[in-house]
Amino acid sequence: MIEFVYGAKGSGKTKKMIDMANSALESCEGNVIFLNDRDKYRVKVDTKIRFINMEEFGISGIDQLYGFLNGVIAENYDVKIIFIDNLLRLINADSPADVCGMVEKIQKINENHEIKFVLSISCAEEEMPECVTNLI
Repeated sequence: MIEFVYGAKGSGKTKKMIDMANSALESCEGNVIFLNDRDKYRVKVDTKIRFINMEEFGISGIDQLYGFLNGVIAENYDVKIIFIDNLLRLINADSPADVCGMVEKIQKINENHEIKFVLSISCAEEEMPECVTNLI
């Protein structure tokens, strides 16, 4: 399952993602991972959630992020939910349409491991690519 949190820059997507992650701890029977590229949010995420600052690992682009996600999952089979904040920035996308390759790869992970993904994308609803709107 893939969920999306979207909206314009500064519309509260990260806060919503953090609230969702913290709330997920109540019902999740596994580990929750939160990926972001800014360390300042670490203190807002519950300490039971594995917060990963992607900037520390130099991840850039779809293939590197996909490999990183597979490594995280291979290291810990108890991962049940992965939150990825600021997806466009993490993959160095030029436009919202650039997320389609990553969404396709995440769908493959989801099929093999039944991990829920929550992705945030900075764009208006009318700018969402078809690969995303088909999943909403």
